[in-house]
Amino acid sequence: MRIEDLKTGQTASVVKIRETGTNAAEALRLREMGFDEGVEIEVLHRGLIGGCPIALRVGSNVIALRKAATRLLEVFPIPATGVRAEAAE
Repeated sequence: MRIEDLKTGQTASVVKIRETGTNAAEALRLREMGFDEGVEIEVLHRGLIGGCPIALRVGSNVIALRKAATRLLEVFPIPATGVRAEAAE
């Protein structure tokens, strides 16, 4: 699943970073910003024009990425539980 497919407020775990071909430099930049396999992210906000950029919480950091960069990240959604699930409904 791609980050673009997540709803605002939804959390997910990074499953894979596509590092092939011309994406290698951008993938390295993502790793340097804290994205890595197993890292939990949360979609915080989307830009008004076409939903770009997308603001993400990665650990204690907030990072805004262009859609092109988010497409290098494959994620798996984390089901909402407890208080957060009730607030989202």
